[in-house]
Amino acid sequence: MAEICIIIVESFTINDYAIMGITITFEFHVHISRSEKDSKQTSRQIIKQHDRQTENTEENDSTALDFIERAEGVVKRLKESMSKSTVDNYQTALRSLRRYLGNVTNRKLDNQAIKGFERWLRDRQLSLNSISCYMRSLRSLCSKMNDLRLSEAFDNVYTGRETTEKRAVSESDISKVKRVEIKRGSFMRLARDLFLFSFYARGMPFVDLAFLHQSQISDGVLTYHRHKTGQRVMVRLEPCMLDILSRYQRDGQLYVFPLLQSEDPQKAYLEYLNRLNQYNRSLKAIAKKAGVTSRLTSYTTRHTWASVAYNSDVDLPIISKALGHTNTQTTLTYIKEINDSRLDVANRLLVSRI
Repeated sequence: MAEICIIIVESFTINDYAIMGITITFEFHVHISRSEKDSKQTSRQIIKQHDRQTENTEENDSTALDFIERAEGVVKRLKESMSKSTVDNYQTALRSLRRYLGNVTNRKLDNQAIKGFERWLRDRQLSLNSISCYMRSLRSLCSKMNDLRLSEAFDNVYTGRETTEKRAVSESDISKVKRVEIKRGSFMRLARDLFLFSFYARGMPFVDLAFLHQSQISDGVLTYHRHKTGQRVMVRLEPCMLDILSRYQRDGQLYVFPLLQSEDPQKAYLEYLNRLNQYNRSLKAIAKKAGVTSRLTSYTTRHTWASVAYNSDVDLPIISKALGHTNTQTTLTYIKEINDSRLDVANRLLVSRI
């Protein structure tokens, strides 16, 4: 039998005597008996309650929003020691994860949540390589936070690298896009102008077009730093480019092209993602309208410019610099094909010297 002893002590003074006070203390002993079975049951209840509290604490520690805040702190702290492209990858992945969380009720960061995030990215037509980059970035941040439990959330999530598809089209396809009739004032007309301007500007990426400021154009030269690598690129404006710019430049307007409104980086990036989807959908419609059978995307002009330049006997290092690449190996992945006849000519030139 288990026994609990409760002692109640109460004191008071009797003032019937004028000379001295008398304090009488009553002590009550209350004995409450409980069976050993009941005692063990209570202990189990206490342990279960403690376990539930522990589980709730762990769940709070592993919520996705909490992870994002901690990860953002890591990126901010290590920003100076990491390359700009790595920082951009981290920030892009975190922004997308935060956006995804606004559409779901499950806020716990576990494998189910990451799988849902992966499906959400696929639904937005991101390539496997882009999705893989997001997942590797998030997993890397878990590692930097020494949180192995969160790292397990990325089990069976695609983090590989798919062979890059050559996205270049022919010069005739670019000409067809240029000639097709499109209604003035429509977004499709803007998309066509952006597509051509990107090609004229040596394959300028869509993200850099979207964030291009009026102040980045001066004395007939367009200067920008690539969002992906931070590499500085300068492009002299040709008449065909000035013609497109004249249709969209307005006094007092921050951005060159009417794609973004907000000056806040976070809001502007969300606007950019929406515009990117709209741009790719418009390019698909333009290709159909122009009779282009090849797939047109935001990357098409970049790959096409590299391929056309290479087939026009422009040296690879020059093409690499024009694209803002830090090495020629990256540039080679952009070129649709290397003509074997050029290799034969190069070999003939070398052997003739012997």
